[in-house]
Amino acid sequence: MVKGSKRGRVRDKWKDKKWIIVNAPTAFGGNPINYLPITDMNNSKGRIIENTLYDIYKQDPNQHQIKVFLQIDKLTTATASTIFVGHEYAKEYLRSLVRRGSSMINFIKNYTTLDGYTFRLSIVTFTQRRVNTSAKHEIRLLIDKMLNDKIIKLNLDQFIQEVTLGGLSKELLIESKKVTFIRHLGVKKSKLISTPESRSIFEAKQIEAPSPITV
Repeated sequence: MVKGSKRGRVRDKWKDKKWIIVNAPTAFGGNPINYLPITDMNNSKGRIIENTLYDIYKQDPNQHQIKVFLQIDKLTTATASTIFVGHEYAKEYLRSLVRRGSSMINFIKNYTTLDGYTFRLSIVTFTQRRVNTSAKHEIRLLIDKMLNDKIIKLNLDQFIQEVTLGGLSKELLIESKKVTFIRHLGVKKSKLISTPESRSIFEAKQIEAPSPITV
């Protein structure tokens, strides 16, 4: 009887990984939000982690509709700190806002905070009924003026809270309703373009969706 060749032991890659606690940025309270497995501490810096706003606050179930992207900034042997690099509406939520017989108005522009962080904001507006080009142009001008006046006065943490929690959207909605009937207006997406330290675009190494910490 021919004996089979001996196989080497298969290395369990998961045993080589180290689990660290990922903390939210200070704008979100700096609390632990994820457990993240990593293999190489050096290569993990700069990794992008995706959460929902509900994962961070665990308050309003509607916050599942907002995705938040955090980038690992600093690591120790047990924890990692993060910075906010953007957010966006969940695709299902955005699709639910579309209605027949109404107009969708998109507006995209870069804005810089008081402390020098530049973000690209995408604003989406849905009207109650179809509107003409003149009304769309007027709404875009109004949005641009309000954002220019508002964001330059906000530091990074204030900006993050205004954008993700809807405060900025509410102010824009109130003023835009003076132009025409608006059904929804919101900041559907934000993206960090540059920081005071580096004026280059942030490029995500990897998008992760780790298990949120349950409490």
